[in-house]
Amino acid sequence: MREIRRVQKFGKSTLMVSLPAEWVRAVDLHPGDSVSIEVLDDSSIRISPLSTERQVRELTASITVGKNASESLLSRVIYAQYLLGADRIEILSEESVMPENIFRSLKNIAKTLIGVEIIEQSPNRIVLQILIDSSKYSTVTVINRMLELIKSMFEYIETYVVSGAAHLLTEVQEMEVEVDKLNALIVRQLIDLIRRRGTARQLGVRDSLATEYRNIAKSLEEVADALSEIAAILQERGPFLLEKMRKEISVLSECIDMAVLIIDRINKTLTREDVLLANELLDLVAEYRGHFKKYADLMYRTLGLDEMYLSIKDVLERFAVAGKSLESIAESIFDISIWRSPELVRL
Repeated sequence: MREIRRVQKFGKSTLMVSLPAEWVRAVDLHPGDSVSIEVLDDSSIRISPLSTERQVRELTASITVGKNASESLLSRVIYAQYLLGADRIEILSEESVMPENIFRSLKNIAKTLIGVEIIEQSPNRIVLQILIDSSKYSTVTVINRMLELIKSMFEYIETYVVSGAAHLLTEVQEMEVEVDKLNALIVRQLIDLIRRRGTARQLGVRDSLATEYRNIAKSLEEVADALSEIAAILQERGPFLLEKMRKEISVLSECIDMAVLIIDRINKTLTREDVLLANELLDLVAEYRGHFKKYADLMYRTLGLDEMYLSIKDVLERFAVAGKSLESIAESIFDISIWRSPELVRL
């Protein structure tokens, strides 16, 4: 309930305002107790009793599964609980024994989320504990790791087309899984930021920019998905598709080199308050998409409508998806640059 209170002068220079009696009773505050006062991004202040700040409230979720429970639905529920900040997830079977498929699924889930471990298990009960404190990791640091992985994915695909080293495609798909894990961690961080606004400093982001960082992480995940799908297509069609793609290898290499340059520029722009640099990034992404259109046109003219046409089309469409996602990232970074230094824009 909102209250209006008058600020009063105390002594020569101190201003004071009284605390609501109902709140004081609710948090059990007494004369002489200490409180934490934090200035937030919007210039409001947050007052918390130190005794409350020291308490770490564990968020627990409970899931009951029946005999015919859906594995995919269970995975989605646990994934959502992870994103929403659950610290402990208990899964209990209605049967005396946990169904084997559910048991296997839970073990796989524990491997696909950062910090999730099975800490208790019995024939009909499994407890997952999230052992990572996401507030200890800067959001920008996590994004930088995602960028490094995606940069390697681009480079591995290019090297495969040149060398034919098939194991590089498996590495691309494994790196996509790591990007997914990091994306989930960032979502968990940003939801925690919204719930507990004081975590913004630990994460290195402003409260008001949470949606922009969320978009960057989601778009990076989409780039990684597209590159993983390219790897899968190349694996499936093998040397025949490889031979076709090599016909215009210089153009493909130029496109991928530009994508790697964009990744490096994103990394640099995220750490600098430079609107012009952010604008150059947008132009660079547009150039990247134009280069891949040129490569697509060359490949279609080279191939005609033979049996490899659709496979090449699938590969090129996924490169286009990656380009669109990079454009979305560049737009968010431009917005962040404007927000950080609106009064310092020099054109």
